[in-house]
Amino acid sequence: MLWRYSGSPAATSKELYFNDTDEISGFALEALRWAVENGILNGDGGRLGPQGQATRAQAAQMLKNFIGNRDDNI
Repeated sequence: MLWRYSGSPAATSKELYFNDTDEISGFALEALRWAVENGILNGDGGRLGPQGQATRAQAAQMLKNFIGNRDDNI
């Protein structure tokens, strides 16, 4: 959602260094690369958990990270 809000920008880094990257759905891969690259997602213990559900606290942290890292031009 935040990726699309930002205009679906391309991530500059194509590597994700998590133990569960093979679980990422193809449609979400670019958005996850962008979110990790921009500090919105950090993972936990070497895992990203792409098939799991985010808790309310995790969603709030992602929003906080997005707002704290965004350019004023967005």
